[in-house]
Amino acid sequence: MSDPWAAQEDVTIAFSFIGFVLVNVPMYWHLRAWNTGSVQYIFWVGSACLIQFINNIVWKDNAINWAPVWCDITTRWTLASSIAICSCSLVIMRRLYHIANITTIHVTREDKRRMIIEDIAVGSGFPILEVLLYWFMQGHRFDIYEGIGCWPTIPNTVVSWFIYDLWPVFFGTMTAVYCTLTIRAFLQRRKQLNQIMASNSDLNFNRYFRLMGLAAVNMLFVLPLGIYTMVVNASTPIYVWRGLADLHYDFSAVDQYPAIVWRSSALAQRSVMFSEWSYIGCALLSFGFFGFGDEARKHYRKIYDVVTKHFGVRPAMWQRLPERWRMRSKPAGPPPISIALPSFAPTPKRDTLYSTSGKISISISLTDVGPDGNVLDKPLPPPSLCTSGSHYSTDSDTYVSSEKDEKGEKRESPLPPLPLDDPDFVLDIRRMTVLRPAPDVPTSVRHSMDIV
Repeated sequence: MSDPWAAQEDVTIAFSFIGFVLVNVPMYWHLRAWNTGSVQYIFWVGSACLIQFINNIVWKDNAINWAPVWCDITTRWTLASSIAICSCSLVIMRRLYHIANITTIHVTREDKRRMIIEDIAVGSGFPILEVLLYWFMQGHRFDIYEGIGCWPTIPNTVVSWFIYDLWPVFFGTMTAVYCTLTIRAFLQRRKQLNQIMASNSDLNFNRYFRLMGLAAVNMLFVLPLGIYTMVVNASTPIYVWRGLADLHYDFSAVDQYPAIVWRSSALAQRSVMFSEWSYIGCALLSFGFFGFGDEARKHYRKIYDVVTKHFGVRPAMWQRLPERWRMRSKPAGPPPISIALPSFAPTPKRDTLYSTSGKISISISLTDVGPDGNVLDKPLPPPSLCTSGSHYSTDSDTYVSSEKDEKGEKRESPLPPLPLDDPDFVLDIRRMTVLRPAPDVPTSVRHSMDIV
């Protein structure tokens, strides 16, 4: 009989790696559009999933201190990631609010640089500040939980409430305020937003609402959970903070907890498992908003074409997908034109002395026509150079070929001369042109605005 805890560990390891891969899928087009909030969100969530994946493998069935330096780094990185998810949601919503209130579609290089610096300062500056302040609430070096790995140590003190527990509530409240202001501005300035979206190739209403949805969902989870965490910490025994000397006593200690020990505490089990799956949930949420858009499907098609071309596989499987999943690329030029030219079959007269056939072969070259459009007076080729089945038709003024006569026997007859001396004889050779439709391809327009 399989162990439920072992199966749970395997599922957590698998989804941690899947979350790391999926959250980085839309990284390229966010970088291209300079979506600094989304880029930072992907960076912190993806790195947290990767660290969690490595830790769960290394300490899957043990609690041995294999890599102390690694634990020193990853515990602080995990602590910063938990704050960065909240701050990056605020950055995304704040940028959407500025887009809804923008008055001009022209953004200078200095304005863009200033916005990027502000977004990085809010999205990654506060997590780095949290790492620096971690020293004032750190009880000892770190803990190791079997099946989980390295874990930061934060005693339940009043100082930790203001340094760590209060940040999710603060960022969640600010995100809610910006979300309300963004919706109000969007409803008031719908026409101006239409012009902005039309002038920016990297931003449309679909992507705008997806960014707003990602930030809003994070806000709906962060704010209630932050309040719940503060209530739980206030209801549990509080360690009196008597200064750093007391807090850092035996600071180099590393507590190691086997799974049978820490899983016996319901509060510890809920806290640890919720922290692990929160990063996985954020990664899947980000991919759910941006991994199924039009641009994402277009990149999937390009990757699929490259892979199938490399392995020589016909892309028949892609054609079996639903129409809404496939992004058909537009042809580079206009569609091919098929022209059906009429076929001329001369109608024989009763009194004609020469038979005709349905196939006409024109033997007049362009060198036989003068600049005025009349046929030059050239001597006819001798009869010996003509084929035995060639005849002249007075109806079509051309050489025609007839293989057999009415009795089915071949006959040879000299070709009569062309009626060049006839004043009424006019050879009208005109060049037929077929109008081709203009290609339906828009002109290339380059826009300089990259707001989101």
